[in-house]
Amino acid sequence: ANDTSGVGSPLTLFIDDVGDTTWKPGALEVTGNTIIESTGAASKIINAVKATNELSVEAWVLVDDFLQSGPARVATISDGTGSRNFTLGQVGDGYECRLRTTNTSENGLPPVFDNAVLAVSQLQHIVYTFDTAGLGRLYVNGVEVAEELVAGDFSTWSNGYKLALANELTGNRPWLGELHLVAFYERAL
Repeated sequence: ANDTSGVGSPLTLFIDDVGDTTWKPGALEVTGNTIIESTGAASKIINAVKATNELSVEAWVLVDDFLQSGPARVATISDGTGSRNFTLGQVGDGYECRLRTTNTSENGLPPVFDNAVLAVSQLQHIVYTFDTAGLGRLYVNGVEVAEELVAGDFSTWSNGYKLALANELTGNRPWLGELHLVAFYERAL
């Protein structure tokens, strides 16, 4: 999966088991337990975010399974199930964002959580933002659904974590559905 940002060196992602994915026009459908990961650290994202102390993560997704838990990883910059810089995940019929700051745990807890019901078989636009005032916000289809004063900064972010989609790097938090776009920004949109 190619990095189309046009910023810095491309952060190309590789699909572990291509048999569990299907390319569709404008989307990658994940149909089984696979992982889509960078070969090395997500340095260009990590360095940019640490420099501004702001973050936005945008994803266009179509959920296939409303019983996914863990949370099931839509996108993560992490090193396993217990340590991360950021994770956008699905828990049942809601989304959860975990963000590591100097005020949260190494696992990004407590999370910003949306317990609103997901739309069945509908493409959704998910955006998580964190600004310099320490406010984390989660938006679904342009509507703010969760807000949490997280505070802190990104000085504790690990420089060595990889970017992964549709699973945790340990392979035990699979997410099923269509990925139409996943983008990281070094500012609060």
